[in-house]
Amino acid sequence: MSTTREHSEARLMRIANPLLLAGSAVVVGGGFALFAAARSDLAGLFVAMGVLGFGVGSFTAAMPGVILAVTPKSETSSAMSFNYVVRSVGYSLGSAIGGLILAAGTGPGHLFPDDSAYTTAALVGIGAMAITTLTSLALTRRRSSETNP
Repeated sequence: MSTTREHSEARLMRIANPLLLAGSAVVVGGGFALFAAARSDLAGLFVAMGVLGFGVGSFTAAMPGVILAVTPKSETSSAMSFNYVVRSVGYSLGSAIGGLILAAGTGPGHLFPDDSAYTTAALVGIGAMAITTLTSLALTRRRSSETNP
């Protein structure tokens, strides 16, 4: 009986982890929205940074569960190593895109980007999180149909 319960819990985790990814992406998108709307004072920036940090941390914590749910035990270390590499590349790509947007929004002779460049960077982040949310939800639906034929 314990085995049946463990199997049911494992099945729930496979479904819950993509939902956690989707929820984390929504939180990160909310952080970007706060950044786009509430940059005028330091408190608003701190709240936006806190929301972004919570969302990114949640996403980073959920990803190994999603990967391990579909990875054979003999391949887990390879899959987790690959996750680390992809995550590093993703962070670098995101930083490069953000830097490019801000550099493009810096006028000649100006030291800092225009305010609209920060808004554009936040909107691009919101778009990326929308795609991430939809992808995570698609994974949830796919897993649900595979586990409940």
